[in-house]
Amino acid sequence: MCKYLKLSILILLATACTDVAPDDSVIITDSGVVPLPPNHDGRDVGFSAVLKGRSVWIFGDTFLPEKADDGLQWRSSSWSWTTDLSSEDGLGGFEHAIGTDGMALQLLPHTSEEADYNIAHEGHDDCPQESECGSRRTPWPQAIVADDAQENAIIFYANMQTGSGGQWDFQSVSSSVAIWNNPDAPATRIEPPLFSAEEPHWGSAALIVGEDIYVYACQFDGESTPCLLSRVSFKSATDRSRYEFWAGEGVWSRDWKDAVPLFDGGSLFSVHFNRHLQKYLAICIPQIDGVFTLLMADHPQGPWSDPSAIGEGAKPQQNWNYSLIAHPEFSREEGRVEILSYTHPSGFLSQETRLVELRVDDL
Repeated sequence: MCKYLKLSILILLATACTDVAPDDSVIITDSGVVPLPPNHDGRDVGFSAVLKGRSVWIFGDTFLPEKADDGLQWRSSSWSWTTDLSSEDGLGGFEHAIGTDGMALQLLPHTSEEADYNIAHEGHDDCPQESECGSRRTPWPQAIVADDAQENAIIFYANMQTGSGGQWDFQSVSSSVAIWNNPDAPATRIEPPLFSAEEPHWGSAALIVGEDIYVYACQFDGESTPCLLSRVSFKSATDRSRYEFWAGEGVWSRDWKDAVPLFDGGSLFSVHFNRHLQKYLAICIPQIDGVFTLLMADHPQGPWSDPSAIGEGAKPQQNWNYSLIAHPEFSREEGRVEILSYTHPSGFLSQETRLVELRVDDL
């Protein structure tokens, strides 16, 4: 693929990047990060869409400086926004959804049963079973898409059961979508959930093409992260019976088990249409080695090009970088310049959302 493209990556970081393979097409400079809510310790993910004239950014686990009024010291989803859609001087003007207690609000509200469980298992000595202290039941946000009118958005999410055995002790019990039409208020979850635990987590990435949502599901199988594809009309996104799944050879099936892998992706990443190249770009971090990877196709279902390594982010202090996500609303020069973000672990229970500027020029 590199023979067709010249890829320049401008990694905008607060400190210098390391571990980037030497390449004349990779340029690294210093800049900033997406700001956290005041005094908060970290958050991850960072999908975005334009809703009611704002670029709304949705985040996953968000760590609060102290317990909020609801008795919890965490959020599994939160959100911020900016109305400055020009990236010429860097992203700025972010505002945060904060409660009267000064703590980040939950974007995907808990059900009463989830809320009761979470309070009972918050880590107190008197939780129902000592082995379950610190466990929780909560929705984790995934990709977001908004309609062309920017009046309504759909958020895909996974319902998670996390345990007390550390940061890797979690499992999905179902997944669904939420409807969001007011960026000043939380979204509305569709429960009972649309998708059972048997299905993959639809929402690793999603995009709008015409009136349809194309939504990917990519789950690590121990060796790779194969990506499946479904589609549904935006107006039918809450109707499970209307989803169909790419089975290859021009066939869309109503049975998700017919879905065929498209490429090796990431658990959370992005696919969008680049106006300059007139191609769909899948941009992800497919493995824990942290390499930024790009694939191209003429259609959301492919066929997709071979992956091309386009650089790396800042070296994490622990674990690895993840959630490499494009933000097309900030693209410049008809798509020659793209703005990306990724989650960078900066310490224990602490993450930064770092920014990446990708410049794509024809050779």
